[in-house]
Amino acid sequence: MVQLKLVALTLLVLWSWWNFEGAVGDPQTLLLKFECSVVSVHDSANFFQNLNASLANLKSQLVSNQSKHFVTAQSTTGTDPVYAMFQCRNYLSNTDCVTCFAVAAATVRNCSTMNTARAIYDGCILRYTSI
Repeated sequence: MVQLKLVALTLLVLWSWWNFEGAVGDPQTLLLKFECSVVSVHDSANFFQNLNASLANLKSQLVSNQSKHFVTAQSTTGTDPVYAMFQCRNYLSNTDCVTCFAVAAATVRNCSTMNTARAIYDGCILRYTSI
C-alpha cells in the first residue's frame, strides 16, 4: 500500500512538472533603458510601412527558428529605410524571447516618427534606425 502511494505521488510530481514547466517562465521584461532620437523621419507613412515590415520580419525569424537569439531585418523601400536588430539572452526560452520582443516592440513604437529607437530590457534589446 505504501509503495502504491509512493508511485502515485511520483507520477503526480512528474506529471505536474511536465505540464506546468512553461508557467514558470520569466521573459525578463524589466525596462533598463529606453531612448528615442530627436530627429524625425522625412515621410512618416513610408517609415511606418518599413518599421512594421522590419518588426514583423524579426518576429517571424524568432518564431520560425526556436534556437535563434539574435536576428536582424531591414526594409528599404522609399526615403526612410528601417534597419532593425533584436537580441535576447541565450538562456531564455523561445517563448520568453518572443514575449520580450513583443514588449520591446510596443515600447519602441512610442518613439513615433523619430528615426532611431532603442529599448533595453534585462532579457533583451531591440533597436532600429532609419538613417
